[in-house]
Amino acid sequence: MKNKKAGNQAGLLNQENKEKSATSDSSSFQMVLALQTTLDLEQLLNLFSMHLQAFVAHSGSSFSNEALEVELSLGRKGRHVCSYNLQLEGESLGEWQMSRDRRFTEPELDRTEALLCHLLYPLRNGLKYRVALSHAYTDPLTQTGNRAALFQSLQRELELARRYGTPLSLILLDVDHFKSINDNFGHDTGDAVLRSIARSIKDSVRGSDILFRYGGEEFVIVLSNTAKGGAMNLAERIRRIVETSVCDVRGLNLRITLSLGVATLRPGETHLELLHRVDQAMYQAKRSGRNRVADAIEIEA
Repeated sequence: MKNKKAGNQAGLLNQENKEKSATSDSSSFQMVLALQTTLDLEQLLNLFSMHLQAFVAHSGSSFSNEALEVELSLGRKGRHVCSYNLQLEGESLGEWQMSRDRRFTEPELDRTEALLCHLLYPLRNGLKYRVALSHAYTDPLTQTGNRAALFQSLQRELELARRYGTPLSLILLDVDHFKSINDNFGHDTGDAVLRSIARSIKDSVRGSDILFRYGGEEFVIVLSNTAKGGAMNLAERIRRIVETSVCDVRGLNLRITLSLGVATLRPGETHLELLHRVDQAMYQAKRSGRNRVADAIEIEA
């Protein structure tokens, strides 16, 4: 009688294990399908973390790829952290971590490693997509944002400024007498001058300020949460830095100056209207003798 009871119990346990295994396989398959739905890195890693919760509970996760300057974090970091260096066919994809406040068990770590295999190909595709987007929105000469990136960023910053009632300002700058540099020293020298100026500007602005090449020798700086006074001060500082620096290009010690315009967002103004006003301010600086800063409001006054 005992043997029969034990046999029945073993049969029930086997059935229960089969059902758990089927559920696990189904959840794993759902994860695989979900990871095929996006190329956006943040969405991809969020989907992986969400599906991983069904197998291994964790409070937070993160991913970093130093070469591509990617740093993404999800959830809350716990006291116990597990790190994995992800590689696919000899290519390093980056480091993925998960954490929580209690230790992870060996079966949980084994399960995590097995599921991470499902992430590798989608992750590599996501990284390639990110690189492609970066190239599409980056000026190859100066490594600043290009015109398409400017319009995208400006629309986003304008919406944020309206939502939170914060100021938004633009600086548009143009290299004085740039045509003569190209004519006298060649376009390679002109390109080197633009790269040098872009580096100088990047060193002068805050991390939240974004530099774009608007076209030719013109650059735009988008200044979030910055009123007119702060924008005018930054424009003047950039003007002085470039004016007092010697641009050492191909053995030539060139003196470069800039003409800069400043405009601050008005209520109800579109991003194109704001760009038009800052463009007019820059041309006013040109007409007034170059190597100076002009305010869009002064022009209209």
